[in-house]
Amino acid sequence: MNNLYTFFIALLLLACTSACQDSTLVGENLINDDNTQVQEIDTLKVRSSSVLLDSLFTVNGSRMLCGAYEDPALGLVSANCFFNIDTFNTFVINDDESLVYDSLVFISRQDYEYPAFDHLQSLQVLTLSESLDDEIFYFNSTKGPQTLQKIASFTYSTRLAKSRDVRARLDDGLGRRLFAKAKNRDEFDLDDVIKGFCIKQEGSTNGQAIIGFETGKTFIKVYYHDRKSGEEGSVDLRLKPDLRFNQIQSDRSKSNLKGLVKKGTPLPAANSNKETYIQSGVGICTMLDFPTLRSVRQNRLISVNLAYLDIDLPKSNYQFSEYTPLDRVQVYVPTHKNTLKLPYWFDNDNNPITAVRTTNILTGNSMFRIYLTEYFNNIMKQNSDDYEGIMLYSPASSTGNNELSRLILPSQQSGQESLRLHVIFTVIK
Repeated sequence: MNNLYTFFIALLLLACTSACQDSTLVGENLINDDNTQVQEIDTLKVRSSSVLLDSLFTVNGSRMLCGAYEDPALGLVSANCFFNIDTFNTFVINDDESLVYDSLVFISRQDYEYPAFDHLQSLQVLTLSESLDDEIFYFNSTKGPQTLQKIASFTYSTRLAKSRDVRARLDDGLGRRLFAKAKNRDEFDLDDVIKGFCIKQEGSTNGQAIIGFETGKTFIKVYYHDRKSGEEGSVDLRLKPDLRFNQIQSDRSKSNLKGLVKKGTPLPAANSNKETYIQSGVGICTMLDFPTLRSVRQNRLISVNLAYLDIDLPKSNYQFSEYTPLDRVQVYVPTHKNTLKLPYWFDNDNNPITAVRTTNILTGNSMFRIYLTEYFNNIMKQNSDDYEGIMLYSPASSTGNNELSRLILPSQQSGQESLRLHVIFTVIK
């Protein structure tokens, strides 16, 4: 009996072994070499344009920007800062006849300079015809209140100003009026004396830059002394929160971007020296379209394995230049009006695609590589021939508040290798 039982067990194991050897993979016939093919293409057309965005909100930034410079590619770039001062309770002086006014001084700390460095910067301070309105939204293109009296002109060395205060003596007539107000505690309406201030470029833009002053270290100071004791004193007026903004303008009429006039209307690279541009504070971005991408599909079922865009920046474009290129750009989806819709989200992550500039230590050339696999897969799934391109931009908030740095990008018209789209995809027949 035991021998018969052992015999049946042996037969069962033999049958199982034979079954395992003859097994087949479910769906094996669907993925053989006859039904799929991996292909790569890097000759797709990329159409490049520059786009001027809507006005940028510049109220209450951490910097006040002022100054101007001539950019060989973007023309005249200027910045004027408008601000109101606050009536803190600390702005009081004892009503003592022995106290005598000495001076009124603007004091701030420079923490930004673009593009020039280590030079003599010339600025002027002007009074405003009216105060800024806390119910109005101010943008980089806002005209701002009319300026009235110039109360200071000053020139200083930006090299010597590093880690030190920048000081400019203001009009003594205004200073004496403020001094009298500070002594009169019962009747203190600062608007009777001053509506606000504007700081802007003085004179020629040659060798000049746009300067950034830290708002937290900016104030107007009234100095005085006691003529009896000789003791000195001072009292401060600081910036009023939410009532300051940077007016940032760009005159492109004599530049490569002279045709970039209407907001949201793309200027093809063919009309701007075969280049496109990005500049944060002015609101210039680059738009890229891929008109021949649909030809990859050709009525076939396509799955994009990998897609990326390489943008090469030869060192000759920036070598020995004070116009340092942006280090990173972000990818956005445009609206139908060619404004920024949303950052393009990658794999439902919480961060937009950001491309970081890398430099080849051997050649000195740099490049951006932008991965667009998910974006192209979405395009391949669409039935319509219409699809959104992408916009490359670097918002001021990602580079430092209201930063003016810019980037010049080549187009395929300046060389196929300068802007190259790689797509690796699987064709399922």
